[in-house]
Amino acid sequence: MQLGTRILQNPICLAAASWQLDGTGYEQLGAIFTRTVTMEPKPGLYEEGIWQVADQTLLNATNMRTESAEILVNEYLPNLCRYGVPVLVSITAPGIPGFRKIARFLKREAGDQIAGVEVYITTHDTSKGFDLNAKFVREATQAVRNELGRDAAVVVKLPPWPEHIRSLAIGAQEGGASALAATNTLKALHLPDDATDDLLVGGLSGEALRPVALRCVYELAHDERVTLPIFGTGGIFTAGHVTDYLRVGANAVQIASGEWLDPGLSARLASECAHLTPNAMKL
Repeated sequence: MQLGTRILQNPICLAAASWQLDGTGYEQLGAIFTRTVTMEPKPGLYEEGIWQVADQTLLNATNMRTESAEILVNEYLPNLCRYGVPVLVSITAPGIPGFRKIARFLKREAGDQIAGVEVYITTHDTSKGFDLNAKFVREATQAVRNELGRDAAVVVKLPPWPEHIRSLAIGAQEGGASALAATNTLKALHLPDDATDDLLVGGLSGEALRPVALRCVYELAHDERVTLPIFGTGGIFTAGHVTDYLRVGANAVQIASGEWLDPGLSARLASECAHLTPNAMKL
């Protein structure tokens, strides 16, 4: 897969990589995407904030702690870069100035270490979603692109909205994105078995997300206006799941929940799936 000025060696990529990633086989990956960071650290009720709420399905708490870009660069980035594959930093911000600021920081402090960034597009948990439109995606992408320069990879990760994802993708494309990722987590709520415990609010990932993410990838891959390569992400646990995403039009995949539940999964799938040719499998 062509990603900006690079060609990924493998269609399997790791997303939301553990800060303490360790083990063998990760050097076979196409790329490593970090956990999402913000310009300033965001305190949260939970240090980890991830719960398994159903079989192979996770809830990622809205109010979990989020690390800052500075901590990422100073403490965690060297560990992720040691595998010798492209590393992209996943970033988010509440508005266009925030995206511009964090991209400028990463360019200055880590521009020679990272291949680019992933622009994580989402709505705040208090938002009704109507403010997240193609214009916002275009402007956020453009702000990041202008700071990083033309050679850096800019992957825009979109929300799991099959009925709207095409227009959001066009916004990303117009803003200068190198690729798209479909999708981020689906807003969800979990009620603990103990009725006295607080309910859990966050984003659903894993098995339950996969059918929605597959539909989103299909929508993007079958829109003639969308010319960017696509990462499929959501509920990938087997080589068969990888094949499913490639069949509906993905050029590569990201594995996150599967790696969290089964450390080393992405490395094993990279070995199994290195021979796959996405374009030949597309429906």
